[in-house]
Amino acid sequence: MWYDDRIERGVKFHHDGRLRRIANAGNRAGGIISEGSVPMELKNLEGLAAILLTPFTADGKIDEAGVKHLVRAAIDKGLNGVVVLGSNSEFPYLRFEEKVRVMGAAAEAAAGKIPVIGTASAWSTEQALDLAREAGNAGCNAVMAALPLYFRLDFKDAVKHFDAIAGQGGLPVYYYHFPDVTGLAVPPRDLARIAEIDGVIGAKITVVNRGFLKKTIQAAGKHKWKVFTGTSFLLYDCLEFGGAGAFCPLPLIGSEDVKAVYEAFKSGDLARAKTMRDKLLRAIPLFTGARLPPALLARGFKAMVRMPYRAGKRAFASHGLLKEALRLQGHPITSKVRRPYQEVNPQQHELVKRTLEDLGWL
Repeated sequence: MWYDDRIERGVKFHHDGRLRRIANAGNRAGGIISEGSVPMELKNLEGLAAILLTPFTADGKIDEAGVKHLVRAAIDKGLNGVVVLGSNSEFPYLRFEEKVRVMGAAAEAAAGKIPVIGTASAWSTEQALDLAREAGNAGCNAVMAALPLYFRLDFKDAVKHFDAIAGQGGLPVYYYHFPDVTGLAVPPRDLARIAEIDGVIGAKITVVNRGFLKKTIQAAGKHKWKVFTGTSFLLYDCLEFGGAGAFCPLPLIGSEDVKAVYEAFKSGDLARAKTMRDKLLRAIPLFTGARLPPALLARGFKAMVRMPYRAGKRAFASHGLLKEALRLQGHPITSKVRRPYQEVNPQQHELVKRTLEDLGWL
């Protein structure tokens, strides 16, 4: 929940950029973020944060107006935060200055109403620190950081990487675990070592496996880590295991139904939460491009997430389909993506349209 302790004292929370100023103070002071200096609003962040797709203009440039529109849409839909420059935001394919522009546009549009989580995902520690500092300057409240690998890396050196971002980047950090993309595959007991780092306040776990998610939440629990699933399809499971919510593109596309899972679970109506969870599984084609019957895909998903976990299979690039979904819903953005990936073809357009119609989201 987006939280301010003045609410409990009966004082109205004015959206005056207070959180942004607190975060930036750490940046200007030399980048040290300690547990005691993390704003209460971030310590208590839970629920649904939308992974923002990065809109491009017709000629392939950053569409800052589109970024701002999507942030305002997230606010209007009652979401708890936005994450810019995640995997579905195409962060690996943007120039450094484009990433800075996206973070700035998002923070400007949020205007302190919801937290904006920028990026510190980069191939090297120096690049990550540059991004984290620019995120603070742009007005972001935290950063999410993945470490894509080219060569093999010892885990102790990965820990040093995230320790440097938390200690020198100037903003609180959410660790981003997506081994099928980054190649950084570590078991939950080792992820708990990252949870010990002062200033790393939570994690997004994009592993489509119930057992892995449960063990991670259990291992990190003693460190008061906020663990978010990277897919709304595992939102119910994440909450059941004691997790905080989801960082995912789906809350912006199917807002009411994703929120229904969260709200029903929190109110104790587990039957409704499961029913709405099962409905969400009909959105699987938006993330896989699969043309199989939705019911068959849902059964396959439920079986897959209970199988022994093995990392290594490359994830499907779904950002084109997700942009097309937003475009079909009337958001003023294109479905353009960065090369070498291509825009949706007519068959994919029909798949997206049929999926949205089946769910009642169009």
